[in-house]
Amino acid sequence: MKKKKPFDLAHEQYQLLMTKFKTTKDLREKNMLFRRLTNLLAVMEFLISIHKPN
Repeated sequence: MKKKKPFDLAHEQYQLLMTKFKTTKDLREKNMLFRRLTNLLAVMEFLISIHKPN
């Protein structure tokens, strides 16, 4: 089994959470999902930044 890259894992989670975010009607869940999506964006930005050539 091929090992997934950290960015790919974060992106998959982002897609799953975005789907949940778009379909839920519960405001508390939307707020929690929004925070998690924001955190995942920061993680993906960090992962991109550490792999950029200088």
